[in-house]
Amino acid sequence: MSVTFGKSRAKQIPTSGFFPFQQVSLSRITIIDCGASRTALGTFSLNKGGLRCDHLAAETFSPAAGGEDRWLEHTTGALRVLGAKAGSRGPAVLLLPPHVVLLKHVKTPRVEADKRDRIVRFEVEQNIPYAISEVVWDTVVSGGSETGEDLLLAAAKLDVVTPLCAAARAAGFEVRRVLPSVLATRSAEELARPTNDDRLLILNVGARSASLLQVDGLRFAARSWALGAGGSAEALAARLAQETGRSLLHFQRQNGLEDPTRVVLAGGAARDPELRALLGAKLKLPVEVLQVSSTLEFAPAAAASAATFPGLTDLAGAATLQLLPGQAALNLMPAGLRRRAHLRQRRPWLVAAALLVLGSLVPPLVHYHRVTITARADLAAIEENLVPLRARDARNRAGLEKLAALKQQVTQLQSVQERRAAWLRLFADLQERFTKVEDVWLENLQTIPAVNDMPMKLVISGRMLDKTNPLAKVSPETFTRVKALLAGIVDSPFVSAVEGERFDNSRPGILKFDFVLVTDPAHPL
Repeated sequence: MSVTFGKSRAKQIPTSGFFPFQQVSLSRITIIDCGASRTALGTFSLNKGGLRCDHLAAETFSPAAGGEDRWLEHTTGALRVLGAKAGSRGPAVLLLPPHVVLLKHVKTPRVEADKRDRIVRFEVEQNIPYAISEVVWDTVVSGGSETGEDLLLAAAKLDVVTPLCAAARAAGFEVRRVLPSVLATRSAEELARPTNDDRLLILNVGARSASLLQVDGLRFAARSWALGAGGSAEALAARLAQETGRSLLHFQRQNGLEDPTRVVLAGGAARDPELRALLGAKLKLPVEVLQVSSTLEFAPAAAASAATFPGLTDLAGAATLQLLPGQAALNLMPAGLRRRAHLRQRRPWLVAAALLVLGSLVPPLVHYHRVTITARADLAAIEENLVPLRARDARNRAGLEKLAALKQQVTQLQSVQERRAAWLRLFADLQERFTKVEDVWLENLQTIPAVNDMPMKLVISGRMLDKTNPLAKVSPETFTRVKALLAGIVDSPFVSAVEGERFDNSRPGILKFDFVLVTDPAHPL
């Protein structure tokens, strides 16, 4: 699904193929931040329209030398410990660190919902360097114009997310949502900032990676990168300034964001005044620390550790997304786990409804039992009068069967007559659409016969010429023309769907394409 992010608007547009996940209204949530060097837990509740932090706990470990698998082992172990300490658990949100989440920006035109869904899925397949069956992905609308939308695509491997969700459930937490930490940082900054018309940079620097958010009013862009081994504040500031400059240029070209006016620093590095001074000098922008504690109310048990607690910013941001009205975010929870979680949420209501229905059926059952006895006596008398009428009915049925057979023969003859000219109309329609796109030709067309009432399919192969780049790989404009061609073919009266699109740009100046047309049963060939 894709969602629009921001305080002033929130809409949901299903794009990822997942079923829409209906969120049950909550007044209390547990946020678990699965960081690279520590796992932090915070429990938040609603109190007079604001957020209250009721409990904080953390388990710290050294950054794993063995890579992602070692981090996963430490994190699942920390979940067991935190679950034992949490006492009251219940609904929870998991935050994924940047080093296990892939972030990409994609653009889609403003078209009808079904066409947009196919375009987004195509862009996802092109931008994720894994098989789509190996990842869970979702998109969030990060900006746009009158003609198109900018989407932030987030993806994580299933073999990371699934064990984390299983470990959280084993520890007693009911996982409702899985978020990339960068969106929690975005929400925390909105919580601390009174308006959302500012232009700023948010840098969240952790032990293993750094995340950058460029915010321009309601529009934003994000990326993350890995950090090397620990070094001096000077080296870290130089690396952050270099990556920030590169990101600003990219976001300005791709997303049209304007230059920021200030920098907001979050994460463990935000506590280092030397880093803040060095970073401000290199970027030539004022640098401030992201503080959310002033916007929260703390229970006595949590107030003592709130000032120095690691990751409070992202914990509060994620709680805002889940509890406060008008918020929206993507969800990287696997679809199967989402369905089970949704069923668990509805189970008490289903049980109560079933008991109510069963109780309401007892009086009618007693009444209709008495009515049945009387009706059976009347039925026996009627049966005696029906014998001659049934014989007449049998003769009528035989005549109607003969009439139906004749009508079927007439229909078949009419269908044959109509199909004689259908192929010519189909080719004329395709020729018109190919001519409209220009520089495209059909190479092969092969039929796949219909099976078991399924419509007939046509396997089509063709090529498109890129005149502007005859000696290089085809340009993005040629891909856009192919998408326009496919979108036009779907509107053909002879076609109900286009599936199995494949593209080959290995030859200079030529884009080869293959796809399958599913014919419309209303216009048979």
